Amino acid sequence: MTAHRLTVGDPAPPIELPATDGTLVRLQPAGHAASVVVFTANGCPFARAWHDRIQAVAREYADRDIAVLQVVSNDETDHPEDSVAAMAARVAAGELAGPFLRDADQSAARAYGTTATPEVFVIDRDNVVRYHGAPDGDHDDPAHDARWLRDALDDMLAGREVARPLTSPAGCSIKWRVELLWWQGCPTHGQAADLLQDTLTELGRDEVRVLEREVRTRDEAQRLGFPGSPTFQVGRVDLFPAATPPALACRVYTRPDGRSSPLPDHDDLAARLREALARPWDLPHWVDPRKPRTDSTETRTA
Repeated sequence: MTAHRLTVGDPAPPIELPATDGTLVRLQPAGHAASVVVFTANGCPFARAWHDRIQAVAREYADRDIAVLQVVSNDETDHPEDSVAAMAARVAAGELAGPFLRDADQSAARAYGTTATPEVFVIDRDNVVRYHGAPDGDHDDPAHDARWLRDALDDMLAGREVARPLTSPAGCSIKWRVELLWWQGCPTHGQAADLLQDTLTELGRDEVRVLEREVRTRDEAQRLGFPGSPTFQVGRVDLFPAATPPALACRVYTRPDGRSSPLPDHDDLAARLREALARPWDLPHWVDPRKPRTDSTETRTA
């Protein structure tokens, strides 16, 4: 299974997320000449370095019908700086230009296939991604002034094809969590928890938080998309998508050799976790933002 990562030419998934005051904000591509979605973080040094440049774009292009949404998706357990309260403090201090949105269940980050903070998507009126990547070529040099993002917007406003549509996302990794959903009517909860934690350890991903969530009612099963126990989700997406309707039931997994089992195969789980939890440097053609680069190496397919 390969996780889909949004790229140029793809339709942008819908976004409806709360701002720090609780107001729901929607991505509305048809209502703007272009929309910019920036996945960011409050503590990441790369996101902090690019922050002022992104706010300048939001302010300077606002009267040209450009909307900029900034989204924080990190799990806040070990990163309280990414909590709603910390986000609200930055808004109150006047640090944000435009909506600052909390993706608490990480569903937006998963839908976009985001790996980095910051990671930029520019979307046209027809809801098609026209630019994807970093704000510019050097987080450490303010003189770059979000050049790649500005160039993409200028091309779109002029009715041109975006000359540099793809660059390598560069920055800190998204701080993911995995949710283990279980029902007390099945005896596999403990084994599933051990399997998940052992697999994350073997992948070198002990920093990923595991949230164990007991599903008690049919209404919860419906709301959480729970086809049976145990279920493994990242960003509210089942790592083993099933056609089975939501239910309080024991789940059946098919092993590579065709056998049925109450638990997924270890190697299969590892492969799906590796894809879902990918970091920028896990992607093909990643460009290390700490190293000097030339234009010939800056434009990459994310």
